[in-house]
Amino acid sequence: MRRSTAGVARRYARALLDVAGPQKAAALGGELGAWSALLREQPELLLALRHPGLSADRKTALLQALGDKASVSDLMRKLLALLLERDRTAILPEIAAAYTTLWNAQRGAVSAEVVSAVPLDAAQQDGVRAAAGRASGGRAVELTARVDPALLGGVLLRMEGRTYDGTVRGRLKALRERLRGSAAAGRD
Repeated sequence: MRRSTAGVARRYARALLDVAGPQKAAALGGELGAWSALLREQPELLLALRHPGLSADRKTALLQALGDKASVSDLMRKLLALLLERDRTAILPEIAAAYTTLWNAQRGAVSAEVVSAVPLDAAQQDGVRAAAGRASGGRAVELTARVDPALLGGVLLRMEGRTYDGTVRGRLKALRERLRGSAAAGRD
């Protein structure tokens, strides 16, 4: 998160969590995540929503059409309209991240991201979730999975500001550093 928008995103997220209440918090978190992913995967949509040449009515109609297609909740529609009105649509991913952090803190859970070279099946994700739960002191873990073929193999786990690197690429890098250290020590 950029420092200038992080506080704004947290304020929106806190207000959303208060308005959603415990009954709708999980569903709203899912909607925020889906819209964030949409903006990340379709950057031209964000460009259209921020384009000064497109009228506010056209932007609203665009969001309305997308919302109708995805059966969006009233609360999410109101948030999207408010962000559009205030020209803050671009911070939706930051709001989603802040919302997830606040919601997890409220329910005693932790967010974690696992990155692997190939998609993990359900059993593998459950294993990573269990290991992350042990590492976080037994808290519930909300796991998101992402694929990055550049890792070659293994997994990378990011949780609570820490990175646990069990990837082939990470191990090769560590080996390279040790070899460089040994070579430098041998020259002394």
